[in-house]
Amino acid sequence: MKTVRVLYHLARADLIERIRRYSFLVMLGLVLWLGYLAATGEFRLTIGVDYAGVVDSAWVGATMAMTTNCVLGLVGFYIVTGSVARDYITGVGQIMATTPMSGRLYLVGKWLSNYAVLGITVVVLAMAGIMMQLWFGQGRLDMVAMVSPLVHLSLPWLGLIAAVAVLFESVTWLRGGLGNAVYAVLFLILFPASYLPLVGWTRDFRVNPFVDPAGMLIIGDSVSRSASAVYPVEAGFSFGILGFSEFQLFPYLGIRWTAGILASRLLLLLLAVALVMLAGRWFDRFNPARLVPTRRKGAAAEPVPAPAVEPIPLSSVRLTPLAGASARFRFGALLVGEFKLFLKGQRWWWYAVAAGLMAAQLVSQYDALPHLLIVAWVWPTLILSGLGCRENRLNTRQIVFSAPRPLSQLLAGWLPAALVIALLGSGAWARFLLTGDLVAVLGWLIAIVFIPSLALALGTLTGSGKAFEALYVLWMYLLTQGSTPAIDFAGLIPGSRFVVYAPAAAGLVAVATLARWRQLRAG
Repeated sequence: MKTVRVLYHLARADLIERIRRYSFLVMLGLVLWLGYLAATGEFRLTIGVDYAGVVDSAWVGATMAMTTNCVLGLVGFYIVTGSVARDYITGVGQIMATTPMSGRLYLVGKWLSNYAVLGITVVVLAMAGIMMQLWFGQGRLDMVAMVSPLVHLSLPWLGLIAAVAVLFESVTWLRGGLGNAVYAVLFLILFPASYLPLVGWTRDFRVNPFVDPAGMLIIGDSVSRSASAVYPVEAGFSFGILGFSEFQLFPYLGIRWTAGILASRLLLLLLAVALVMLAGRWFDRFNPARLVPTRRKGAAAEPVPAPAVEPIPLSSVRLTPLAGASARFRFGALLVGEFKLFLKGQRWWWYAVAAGLMAAQLVSQYDALPHLLIVAWVWPTLILSGLGCRENRLNTRQIVFSAPRPLSQLLAGWLPAALVIALLGSGAWARFLLTGDLVAVLGWLIAIVFIPSLALALGTLTGSGKAFEALYVLWMYLLTQGSTPAIDFAGLIPGSRFVVYAPAAAGLVAVATLARWRQLRAG
């Protein structure tokens, strides 16, 4: 009972700390938006290109489950990761290390906290789906048909995501920006591959739920069978933001919950617990000795500290008055300093890849430019995510906020980011000019303004770069698909209204400025 009580209080304290942040409100807003898209039929499953289900309780539940597993499978990792790192920074971890609590027990508590945060999103999504179904849906409300896909498919899947987040934070080199990038790459490669068997779906296809952790095959197979019962089709499914009136509708019969499906979900939770136990193998339990860099071979020995001497009285020291320092304020020097900070720590290979991306834009075929441009703009994601929140990362809020004209620091940090984005896309810009594609040039200009504005606003509001990393990677991935013109801010997709992102960028900068002003007022 003592172990259960320790786990409860550890998870509860961590959960309360998380739900008090701005990032939690951002997450709830994203969930409500997803619920709206699923319930109104804009975010939908289709069979082939012509068939879709009637928007009733069963269809909304299946769509919400697939939306949750797809979007929160990626974004949810960034929402919950960082709790262990926060205990390192705040010193709470060192206090916990002095207690009899084992490292694995601590990690289980963190997993439960992660799971609770993601579980709240499922509850909110279910409530939003119910309200939207009553408002927009067809037929009577069937609570069981709507909620069961979320309970049986989404909750176990998110439990696994919560465990992966704990595992990444327990491995030293995966704790931080590199781990965030590794997870994004692995997810975007492995997740689409998980439902590739349904592309060539036939009536004799049988789903193995034990190799379908996200439940995509389970949902897709049930949708395909419902469609084939009404129309003579044998085709796989597609998923995305699509129109409604172009499709022939069929009644969706829902998922038939078999013992194999339920057993596979239980196995998924057991796998999540196993990952947490495995994470304890690499968790250093806040041992400060592992945080001290080892001395290189052949390096000079550390100097022996000099013996203590009698204190020497000094004349009184006065700080420079703030008014005098403000009079000598030089924005150019601040801009140079911010530019150095923006690129500080990047190794030679980072610049080599950046140069290769710029050169590829100059020599590649014109049709490949949009994809090369997207890759080039994704490359600096980890340094862009520091905009607006570098003070929190480095614990320099008191220094930055007490400096003269601290609001100027936002603009000085935004300009180097815009310049780097422009340089990374300079090859495509030159090609656009040479071909006289003025629409592409305008889209390019809006993109180099919008991207750093988004990073600055999210970093200032949430105090962390994780929200930007998650949203930006997902956003750019959807741009590569070329099927959603509404999210195109660079004019890369035909028919997109990318011009609206110019005032949106100005609005994001205004939001960041207002948020920083309130932070200054709050001290």
